[in-house]
Amino acid sequence: MSALRSVVIAALASMSFAGAAYARDAIFTARLETPVAQQTRVIAQNTIWTCEGDTCRARADHASTVRACRQLGRELDGRIVAYGPEGDELTADEIARCNGDAVPAVQAAN
Repeated sequence: MSALRSVVIAALASMSFAGAAYARDAIFTARLETPVAQQTRVIAQNTIWTCEGDTCRARADHASTVRACRQLGRELDGRIVAYGPEGDELTADEIARCNGDAVPAVQAAN
């Protein structure tokens, strides 16, 4: 009976680890200033993005960062107006930096 109990406990433990691994893959959404002409797929930040109209979506396992946003913008050759998974979107300042609009604080002080 103890061998069966050990197997059940091991199975439950491994399922909980698998669930945690899948949970970190978030659905990212990026809104574009200019809609794409047709459905498009691009790879940015090691993630496949599917874009239709002014919205791109991907299942990503990276963080919501300015760098990741900038890379997607370069691949699409366009400006991004919103980026990130629900509840962890980039701020307006971060979106400006993503698009190259913000002046670094060091330059602004000079």
